[in-house]
Amino acid sequence: MRSNCMLPVVALCLSFTASDGCTMGSSSRSKLSSMKRSFRIALISCCLVLLWNPLGSCNEGAQPILSLDLRTFGYLRPIAARDFRAYDFLQDSVAFLDDGTLAVSFYCKNDHPGLSRRGGTPGSEVVFHSVLLDATNGSVRGQRTWGNAGNWNALLPLENGSFLIQDNEWVKIYSVKLKEIASKQLEVPGDLWPRFSASPSGHSLYEFQDWYDTHRGWLTRIDVLDPATLLTKQSKLTPGHQHETVSDNQVVYSPTVSKDSRIRPDALHLFVFRTDDSGPVKRPELFDQNSSTAKLLAKSGCESATFISNAVLVISGDCPSLMLIRSGEDVAEINSSEYRIGGQIRPSSDGERFAFSRTRMKERPSRITYLELCVYDLAARRIIFTTTVIPLPQHKFAFAISPNGSFLALQIDGLLRVWRLA
Repeated sequence: MRSNCMLPVVALCLSFTASDGCTMGSSSRSKLSSMKRSFRIALISCCLVLLWNPLGSCNEGAQPILSLDLRTFGYLRPIAARDFRAYDFLQDSVAFLDDGTLAVSFYCKNDHPGLSRRGGTPGSEVVFHSVLLDATNGSVRGQRTWGNAGNWNALLPLENGSFLIQDNEWVKIYSVKLKEIASKQLEVPGDLWPRFSASPSGHSLYEFQDWYDTHRGWLTRIDVLDPATLLTKQSKLTPGHQHETVSDNQVVYSPTVSKDSRIRPDALHLFVFRTDDSGPVKRPELFDQNSSTAKLLAKSGCESATFISNAVLVISGDCPSLMLIRSGEDVAEINSSEYRIGGQIRPSSDGERFAFSRTRMKERPSRITYLELCVYDLAARRIIFTTTVIPLPQHKFAFAISPNGSFLALQIDGLLRVWRLA
């Protein structure tokens, strides 16, 4: 249903096109009639554009219901290069724990720096901090400082309001009431700590550990974890990869280096690990390279894949299209030639909606001057919300959509906004 904000436009169109104006002579009437026809055509064209452009600025959800300055909670703007790097690596800095609780993570100044104690007080000058907010009114439901700032900090939402915290070498599970459920200290050789990923539903949790083998090159071990205990339930050794997406029973990834001569180096080549061991052992490609889907991916120019649900995979990333792949076969392509769509996709845990960003195609990736945030509804098969990102982010850009798809949160550096979606 279209917004009621279009009714004045309709009324204006009808009033101008129905009016005949004042009485004049025949010559004057002839000239005026010609002018009227031209004016009516132009006016009707403008009206049709306004009425049928689904990405127009007339949107009942355009005004946020909540806008907060995170500096009131201690948000620290980055100054040193290491601070910018930490913000860049900070995973899921905005995340909905449930339909009413929004977690925002950032870095704060440590008022009492000193020696760090193992499992105790962090001692660095900058610390990793999260605030749990009521998504509708911004009231604080809880907050916690987790540890020292670093390149391995993350907050991942899980099911039933629980969430994972990665504080460098420590990983812990908490309830929405900030009660610790499980913890594990990571013991790994070298400086590469594991990274973690949760399925859109929050039901499944995965750990990824990278290392270099002198004979086989880069390798990645995938561990399927029990979200309640952090114990490993299943493991799989795969070719090295840095970007992956997960569902409740699959991990889809693109190898860092492909040895398949049939694959162009710049083409998106997807592999899959299925936790039910139903995948082929020797050739774990997600799609047969001779299939129409694989060929479409290779020509798309897209760089990343994201699970929206167990059945829907979205292909995007620095390309003018979104490809929706259902159950591995059915492909729907959403083309937008005037835009370049970003690779960051954030789905609702019910799998019905997802948020993404886009910029104009003419913009250079290194110098963006215009940015939009959009929400796509799978059932409606269209974009249901669009807002311009103002101001443009300087060091942190993050967004999330609530589990039932009713709220959208956006972080622009130290500014937080929340919209209610129709």
